[in-house]
Amino acid sequence: MKALRKYLLAALALCAGAGIVLFPGELSEAVRGSVGGCLEVVIPALFAFTVLAVYLQRSGLYRVVLKPLTVPLSKLLRLPEELCAVFLLSNIGGYPVGAKLLTGLVRSGRLRRGDASRLLYGSGPSFVIGTAGMQVFGSAAAGGMIFGACILSSLAAAAAVCRFGEPILLDESSSAQDLSAGCFISSVDAGARVMYTVCVMSVAFAAVTALLDSAGITELAAWALGKLGLGGNSDRLLPALLEVTQVRGLVPEGAAASLCAAALSFGGVCVLMQVGALTGGEISMKPLLIS
Repeated sequence: MKALRKYLLAALALCAGAGIVLFPGELSEAVRGSVGGCLEVVIPALFAFTVLAVYLQRSGLYRVVLKPLTVPLSKLLRLPEELCAVFLLSNIGGYPVGAKLLTGLVRSGRLRRGDASRLLYGSGPSFVIGTAGMQVFGSAAAGGMIFGACILSSLAAAAAVCRFGEPILLDESSSAQDLSAGCFISSVDAGARVMYTVCVMSVAFAAVTALLDSAGITELAAWALGKLGLGGNSDRLLPALLEVTQVRGLVPEGAAASLCAAALSFGGVCVLMQVGALTGGEISMKPLLIS
């Protein structure tokens, strides 16, 4: 099996190399568009909140700021309040925020790796409402409904994992507050590193999508999806499942709302790669993929 995987990856790498040589214009245009998308969509939607979330965690202030919400949520999910704060920040800021915060707890020795892997959830409302709602449907209310579906699915998955599995524990002995200027500076730096990882992965997947388009694979997938009655979204769903910011390309017809909710809840292959990069292999992603 390992040898087969090696030869398959080698063949894919060879095909990718050939595609880069054969379709340089298409790849350049895709990369340029993705960089623009990062500047116009991803960074405005995520950077400020990522810095805030990291600062709230590193300073310890999230135990105070979110306490009115974490107390009832901890009873519902059977989680320590501090982890409920991480859950809330993840579902506000999105997968990269949750991955960054959980990795911080694992590296500090306060959270077990296996427990952290059970807590990776969440698409943020800023991205969902602004992209899926306004750009696809021209309606913030529609985006709010889609975000509601995503957060309810996160709550349902979290309740199933946390209430019916082994209790998730957090070491409370090293939870001192740090309100220094250095804490804020390091939080800004950490937020910038998160944005770098998110954006370069998005740009890489834009190139992958361009190769698939040029090779006719996207068109083949669109033909197959067209059999499911997806209408104008038949050729737009595969790119959205690969790189979730492409949900902005969906058209408001047929099952568009359900397709947006599904793509955003899944997160896209690119987001899964971003989570893997942000966790640095510290957290297993198998529970996330199953959920």
